[in-house]
Amino acid sequence: MYKYSYKAVDPSGKIVKGTLTAEDNNMFLAQLRNENLKCYEYRILNKEKTAKVKKLNTDRLIEFSTQLSSMLTAGLPLAMCLEMLYERTEAKKKDLKQVLATLLEQVRKGESLASAMSNMGETFPSLYISMVKSGEMSGKIDETLTNLAEHYSKEKRQKNKIKKATNYPKMLSVIILLVVGGLMIFIMPKMAAMLPEGKPLPAPTQFLMNIKDFVVDKFALLLVIIIALIVAIKVIKKIPKVQVFLGKMKTRIPKIGQLNKKVYTASFARSLATLYQSGISLIDAMQMSGEVMDNKYIEGKINEAVTNIRKGSNISEALSGVDSFDPLLLTMIFVGEQSGSLEDILIQTANYFDEEANVATDKLTEMINPIMMVIMAVIVGFVLIAIMMPMFSVYEAAGGGVV
Repeated sequence: MYKYSYKAVDPSGKIVKGTLTAEDNNMFLAQLRNENLKCYEYRILNKEKTAKVKKLNTDRLIEFSTQLSSMLTAGLPLAMCLEMLYERTEAKKKDLKQVLATLLEQVRKGESLASAMSNMGETFPSLYISMVKSGEMSGKIDETLTNLAEHYSKEKRQKNKIKKATNYPKMLSVIILLVVGGLMIFIMPKMAAMLPEGKPLPAPTQFLMNIKDFVVDKFALLLVIIIALIVAIKVIKKIPKVQVFLGKMKTRIPKIGQLNKKVYTASFARSLATLYQSGISLIDAMQMSGEVMDNKYIEGKINEAVTNIRKGSNISEALSGVDSFDPLLLTMIFVGEQSGSLEDILIQTANYFDEEANVATDKLTEMINPIMMVIMAVIVGFVLIAIMMPMFSVYEAAGGGVV
């Protein structure tokens, strides 16, 4: 007997989570059908576990998907494909090699590819496993793997572009901190010492000296406070209500919020198109797309939309409640519904918003760069003036004493 953990949807559209005990998958699914539940995700809790395998990063997923798709398209059996991939994979790619060895062992025991992946815990994303399962059921596993490779390639390009845009201000912030810290700790005390004893420091210089003295004297305490804040923030960010609030705020921040809207819209459209194209029902595809959005606010809104669709609403009308998406997405989906070409429209929409997100990221980078340069110039300029003011005071005093 196996113990199953599942996620399902009841007739009213509500998501139900639970566990059941059954002899096999067929008995398990039959029990859910008897309870009028439609299962969209499940796993076996007490099944013999495979060796713990490291989670594959995006590069490895793309490489694995592309190579396996090519071999399956050539008509080779799955076990032979996995064996050939294992032998061809370089020894330095230990994570991928271990994954291939584990998959090959499971497949030779009679497991399907999706089932073998599911047994490996978090090695493969849930979206990936769901699509592979759908591809196996439809007999189009090679096409599904090609779609997955393309999906993760686009996702990687978008993430890299956003990472580059955010790395620049981070790098400048570190430079500002190091330059200002060095000037305040090593240069400013020497300049302040140039003033005659009893002569007060200029206000800007005194202000920075107070900051420097406080940081040096209370360094241990400040370090403890900073570490405590980092830990507290990490804990707080795991609270569901906080995750929903932060997810909402990500699309409300001026300028950056608009970029995030385009990125989330592109991600949802791309995931939905990829899943729907692979034969997964539209409602299930929407549910899965919401789960991989990495935004609890949007995920909740998508779940509400799915519930409304099950109650009879059309897709574009239900998604109108997701205020974190670009309105054009709803228009495109409405056109797809009316024309009966929703799959093609979704693919075109995903490509369009991918390009829109790229353009928005470029514009944000162009805006951030000069702003950061101005901020850096102002801060460093203020520190330099504060450091040089004692020297000016000495020159003035010397000049004033000359008859």
